[in-house]
Amino acid sequence: MSSSPVSSGPKTSQLPDPLDQRHAAWYEEFGPAIYRYVRFHLPTADAAEDVTADTFLKAFRAGERFDATKGTAEAWLFRIAKNTVRDHLRRARIRRHVSIGQMRDLACDAPSAEERLLFEERVARLLAAVAELSEADREVISLRYGSGFDTAHVAEVLGLRESAVRTRLWRALSRLRAVMEVEP
Repeated sequence: MSSSPVSSGPKTSQLPDPLDQRHAAWYEEFGPAIYRYVRFHLPTADAAEDVTADTFLKAFRAGERFDATKGTAEAWLFRIAKNTVRDHLRRARIRRHVSIGQMRDLACDAPSAEERLLFEERVARLLAAVAELSEADREVISLRYGSGFDTAHVAEVLGLRESAVRTRLWRALSRLRAVMEVEP
């Protein structure tokens, strides 16, 4: 007498999980902006990819703790990204200096070798100047220009009023201009 396996009906593990669907939507919608934000703060594309992945992994693991009444998913994800970048920099003790060679991925659209070299030099000079700014100045500049957010989004991510963000941004850009004018 052979025994046959008992069917327990449809497999519930094959049904879509609403939490997984939300995570996939978050990654699809916010992944590129999170990557640009992280890339602004790290010297290599590889490190930025790793930290972006870590950011979403942390968010997915803590997804049930997200409370939409306390803010948007985007702001929550950017706070996680900010903390993950800090953790990475602290662990790796990476200097905020970025070499020209490491910036090739940002400068690859220049049509000629001479233009590419000039562009790389300008990028390196700008990043060196940004590295001299305070962390708060770098933060507001990276969210506005690195991630391409408008001031309302920056305010939401930083938990500030939009007028405060505009003031911080104006002051940070003024300081950046001053640093750029001093350097040769």
